[in-house]
Amino acid sequence: MSKRTPRTLAAVVLTLTALAPVTMLASPASAFPKGDPIYTFKYTVVATTHIAKANLTMSPPPGIFKGGIDLSTGQLQGSIALPDTTFTQSEEGVGLVTATAAIVQTKPVTGHVNIGTFKVTATSTFNIHIITMYLATPTLPVTLPSLPVSLPPLTIPPVNLVGNSCSTATPVSVTMSGTAHLGSASTFKGTFTIPDFANCEALTSVLNEEIPGGGNTFSATAKPS
Repeated sequence: MSKRTPRTLAAVVLTLTALAPVTMLASPASAFPKGDPIYTFKYTVVATTHIAKANLTMSPPPGIFKGGIDLSTGQLQGSIALPDTTFTQSEEGVGLVTATAAIVQTKPVTGHVNIGTFKVTATSTFNIHIITMYLATPTLPVTLPSLPVSLPPLTIPPVNLVGNSCSTATPVSVTMSGTAHLGSASTFKGTFTIPDFANCEALTSVLNEEIPGGGNTFSATAKPS
């Protein structure tokens, strides 16, 4: 396998990691005490994540999150649904490598908003699940040595190189902060650690050499949508 292949895997994980922390404000009204005034909203967010170990910076496509704030207590709590993310890249000596990954929330997002200053602090906890990672399907023209004819190309079906249970061994926890601007863009930042991956079959050690570690930074700008 090409030495660059882990960078492709890292890119998929980075994309999801960059989006995951925006769950801090996603919350249904039912999460708050009955009768409390709740401010709810919907934002489009553009995020950037830098992974220290791989020295990679990723800016994934915009995400959407909905939020609610209890105006009596400043409490925020909720969840978010993000689509799976697929990433494809041409790798030297390997060809096209495609991976699909998902964020799996492990518990509700919790945090607090200072109602007077709109300073926000919140923590999101989730696993990164790499659903599939495979080589793009190649076709091989075959000619039998004993026959002066060419057979139709043989199609080799893709093989999931990480199996069915590839995920971070323990949840990722991101605590971030910033000032919420209810009618305009808001920016939130934080640092976080990515734990080791487990159950990724032959690629477990490859992933763990390229991705896990501390000192990673996150920044996101959210705008009303």
